Amino acid sequence: MRVNKILKQTLFYLVVAGIILVILTPIYFLVVISLMSDQEAYDWPTQLVPSFFNNYKLEIVDGKFLISVYSSAKKKYSTLIKTNDFEELQKFVRNKTNSTIKKEIFDIQVKKLNELISKNSEEISNLRNKIASLESKLNTVTVNLVRYKTQLEKAKKANMNNLISIINEKIIEFENEKREYEKQIKELNERLDEIGSVKFSVSKHLFDNYVNFFRVTSDALPALFRSIQVAILTVLISLTIGGMAGYAFARYNFKGKNLLKLSVLFVRMFPGISIAMPMVIILINMGFYDKPIGLSLVYSVGQIGMTIWITASIFMGISKELEEAAMIFGTTRWGAFFKVTLPLALPGLAASAMYAFIGSWSETAQAIVLTQFNPTFPVVVYQTLVGAKGLINLTAAGGVSLALPAVIFTLIIRRYILQMWGGVKV
Repeated sequence: MRVNKILKQTLFYLVVAGIILVILTPIYFLVVISLMSDQEAYDWPTQLVPSFFNNYKLEIVDGKFLISVYSSAKKKYSTLIKTNDFEELQKFVRNKTNSTIKKEIFDIQVKKLNELISKNSEEISNLRNKIASLESKLNTVTVNLVRYKTQLEKAKKANMNNLISIINEKIIEFENEKREYEKQIKELNERLDEIGSVKFSVSKHLFDNYVNFFRVTSDALPALFRSIQVAILTVLISLTIGGMAGYAFARYNFKGKNLLKLSVLFVRMFPGISIAMPMVIILINMGFYDKPIGLSLVYSVGQIGMTIWITASIFMGISKELEEAAMIFGTTRWGAFFKVTLPLALPGLAASAMYAFIGSWSETAQAIVLTQFNPTFPVVVYQTLVGAKGLINLTAAGGVSLALPAVIFTLIIRRYILQMWGGVKV
């Protein structure tokens, strides 16, 4: 019995851990990508942990400064820019790697580099000549290898077995030559790095993508405020109408009550985009098209039904006798509602507010149809994702920015949500 209990508990915890992992993994990668620079975001495989520093290599090639950044994914340095203009170098490196190389740091590294080059100038020149020669031979071998592999495919199709064996021998020979050239080039480059380059690290601006997202996407900040306005208006409309309707369903009996209560959910059975299309004409006639209040009214249509069902259940769980007792002690019906019933119903109202806020905050399809010059923040993030003006790391930053207000709102009302689930203290 004890063994079975342990096995069941273990299985239960494994299932819970798996569900949590499935939920948190995409969120984790979204946050990680939002902290990556352009250079890191397009390296493969993607890093599991964001870097806090960038490692650079500085060389002088053809009389110009050549700067490279270390790629953790490729396990080697990737060239960034070759120039003599420090301001151009600084700006390019900042845009690609989210790090700022200060002038004093650069001057120190240039001084170290000049000292190294002056000591090893002859060896550096010889190494570069050898590398250039080997790279030329490697290119020739690579071309020959491709040509023979093409011939091998043709020979196989023609069933020319004698020719196949000869070509295979040639391919093996060229592959061995290629590996040897690559090995020599690698060794020479390692030596060249030691005597002809300097390496240094610079801290990374982790939140550059968030700043760049709002700077590059000019309408992002106004759209963010519009989305907050729309979400708050939706919550107020849904709670006002839905709360009063829920109270009426809970406290009063009337003909067709159950049918009417069921009918308020009919609107949720239709896709939001199908409701948005006719609403365009209605909102234009009302003068609310492309305005936050218009979006709030449309979003509230779907949220009111859910609010009614939640609040009706909550009000039904609050005894009528509590209101009657309050009225016996001298308060009015309105006073009994606001002083007794409403405080007890706050968990349900908080849950309704959370659903209304999240539903209106993340809505994209209806917002695309119902806005033209004043888009909401989800629309801006969507346009950045599908358009050409955004990079994957900027889009990830926009996605995290989109999620934050909903998370903050949920944290604000969490005590009431937990009370609804049976919690006493938060």
